[in-house]
Amino acid sequence: MFTFTCIALSILVGRGDIATSYWSFDEIENGVSEESIMGLDAQVHGAELQQGALHGGLFFDGEDDYAAIESMGLAAKTIGSLAEGTISTWFRFDHSPESMDIETIFYLGAMQDFSSYGTSANCYELEIGHFSAQRRLYWTNISTQEETTAIPLCWSTTDHLQVGQWYHIVSTTSSMGTHIYLNNVELFDPGNCTWQFGDETMRRFLGDVLQQEAVWFGKGLWNNEEQFFEGVIDEFTIWNRALTPEEVTAEYERVASVGALSIHEDIPYEIQITADSLVLHGALDNIVKIKWQIAGGAWNSQPNISLESIWDLTIGEPVPAGRHEIRVVGQNAANRTFADTRILIQLDLNADGTIDVHDLLLMIGAWGECDCIEDLTGDGRVSIADILLLISAWG
Repeated sequence: MFTFTCIALSILVGRGDIATSYWSFDEIENGVSEESIMGLDAQVHGAELQQGALHGGLFFDGEDDYAAIESMGLAAKTIGSLAEGTISTWFRFDHSPESMDIETIFYLGAMQDFSSYGTSANCYELEIGHFSAQRRLYWTNISTQEETTAIPLCWSTTDHLQVGQWYHIVSTTSSMGTHIYLNNVELFDPGNCTWQFGDETMRRFLGDVLQQEAVWFGKGLWNNEEQFFEGVIDEFTIWNRALTPEEVTAEYERVASVGALSIHEDIPYEIQITADSLVLHGALDNIVKIKWQIAGGAWNSQPNISLESIWDLTIGEPVPAGRHEIRVVGQNAANRTFADTRILIQLDLNADGTIDVHDLLLMIGAWGECDCIEDLTGDGRVSIADILLLISAWG
């Protein structure tokens, strides 16, 4: 009997008071990432720490990086015995699977045995991709008995996910069936979830895996070979019961609400510049992307993978003449934004690289009340105060 429970998922879950296992992936010490509840520590093979959804996360290179629970006896007695429960994690995948490729986030099952499909013979596998080049999320349970193949349950996200974007997935399973949440939105069939086999009334969980030989993060079995995840996995939690919708929201907000960015106080609020480059720096917390915009123009951005609490930017694009706001925004994994601003005062009014009499003549020509670039002080008029600013940067 071969049971293939392919649960393609897009889900997120809330933190209850009885989590069975929790991997924060905030630290790697002596090659080990600690599991803080049951002692199911993960041996890290090649993966490195980067900025994750909540502080540290494990970055996998897609070549041979993975993390594995070493104590499979304890894993089988704890998470491997669960007939129902909840799984929650944040992830960002950096590679779009090609035909017969998958990006495995989580795997519990056989170490080497394959099915007639080329999949693992026995497993639960959270993956992106499947039997064709695609970016849907799947939760797949496979069981093999007597070489007979059956597919009692399989679901997937209807839509393709986006490479390089963070997601929170939660799957809850109980006697009432299965509920799936992606980024704090429940998925339904028909609509944003597709049940390929079975339906939402079915219950299958980690205890249904018959061959519990390995628990891997970032590694799985597919197409008769080991396949590896490229991207970041973070905040992986397993509960021994199905979380409520309210708890799913609380778990999402536990991560989504965290973030901060500020420009350092040693940088004055008004910055006089004459060149086309500017260096800014400051503090941040739990930021995955930094963006900036000058004078309401186009946004520029760069990823933040560092776990440092400081940031710096060298802004090389030209700053228009006059007085303009620069807005620096930190974005966390949930796309929440945290911003700070400064005022840039570009004194080179004619953009010739020199502050001289030509700029002074432009200012004199705009003398008096005006809404113009020559109003460097921002008081609605061109006056002596503006000339003094210009003279301070003469040359």
